[in-house]
Amino acid sequence: MFESSPLPTAVAPALSAAAGALDSIALGSYATLTQAGQIAACEALARLESRVKAHQLAAAHAADASEAAATVGATSTGAMLANTFGGDPAAGNRLVKQAMKLESVSATQQALARGEVSLAQAELIADKLTALPGGPTEAQRDGCENQLLDDAPRMTLKDLSRRADRISDTFAPDKVDAHENDILIAREAKAWANSYWWIADRRDGTYKGEFIIPEAQGEMLKNVLQAINAPQIKMAAGKAVDDPALAVLDDKPTYGQQMASAFCTLIEHLPGDKLPQTAGVGTTVTVNIDLDSLIDGLKAGTVSTGCRISAGEARRMACEQGLLPMVFNGGPLPLDCGRKERCFTTAQRRAMGKRDGGCTFPGCDRPPSWCVGHHARKRWAEGGTTDLVDGVLICAHHHRIVHVQHWDIVFAEDGHPDYIPPATVDPRRRPLRNARFRPHTAAA
Repeated sequence: MFESSPLPTAVAPALSAAAGALDSIALGSYATLTQAGQIAACEALARLESRVKAHQLAAAHAADASEAAATVGATSTGAMLANTFGGDPAAGNRLVKQAMKLESVSATQQALARGEVSLAQAELIADKLTALPGGPTEAQRDGCENQLLDDAPRMTLKDLSRRADRISDTFAPDKVDAHENDILIAREAKAWANSYWWIADRRDGTYKGEFIIPEAQGEMLKNVLQAINAPQIKMAAGKAVDDPALAVLDDKPTYGQQMASAFCTLIEHLPGDKLPQTAGVGTTVTVNIDLDSLIDGLKAGTVSTGCRISAGEARRMACEQGLLPMVFNGGPLPLDCGRKERCFTTAQRRAMGKRDGGCTFPGCDRPPSWCVGHHARKRWAEGGTTDLVDGVLICAHHHRIVHVQHWDIVFAEDGHPDYIPPATVDPRRRPLRNARFRPHTAAA
């Protein structure tokens, strides 16, 4: 590390005053502010950070131009910056590149110094101005820069990028569509070239993977998963620890766990009959299980890929549309490859949605669009019918709980379902009901 040099008198008082101003603010003081005050402080500090960054970039650029690194034996300005503070050569080199980029956009550099734009916005504007088509004049280029600076305060970084793709309309309105299209063609080609996907068996009952896909497909996937994902239920304050109702409420998962659950639900509901055919068979995944286990057994099932799953999980899948159960009875050929009538129709699900209003499991507020039809009176595997009077709506999470923990469902006199918890949850097996229906008045 190089020894710190004394600050030159031209900037020393101002920098010392800035440091002193920050020193006068105790870190714990932000906790004493109102919520509105904390939000305002975050914005003020973000703008202050931009102003400091502008000066840091200007100093780095000046040091690079004067070859100051050579005077202290450093191999580059980036290495010199790393040795003066932080010890990160990559960060030092990045700072120099950022300084060089902003040197060509003086108005943007000044806006950064005033705290009017963030560094990310300033870099985006510099990149977009460099890519302007048709050799614009200096005046046209300045006009585009000023327009983007005007737009920056009211736009997200993504929206500002999209606006910048069409910024040539300020001097070439007849070519803006073609220019934007050219940008998108190049961007999409690069995105497909950079795309990849991998998945690996962790040999502990889970798979791990990673992917990079183009923006459009990524947005589609994210929207689907967010639509499937459901708001989690929080435990109500004041509940007794031994209250059986607590058992029906979800533990609050992380966002990643929520999206992983949604991803699994998406996979289970892929329309295998509409995916590309392989050797004329298609991509439908089957679950093989003995008849006794499907009805009420403990023997595991086998997915056609070879994966073993619990009997409860197989029974749950038999209720939903994603996997096709193949039921055996001691012989090599299946008794049933899935009755079409086992799945509730769209019209039936809409009718259940109007009746149930969403997931019927106690404590859940997931809407109908996030639910599946469940055979409540008599499971389909036991010969139950797929009729409206037999079905209830239930979300994927609680559908799994019902099958794995063996909850029973009975219909009260008013036609709405009551859930009977297993003895492991409530030894007295007291009926529970979703709050959207009239509470069940069971004997205590």
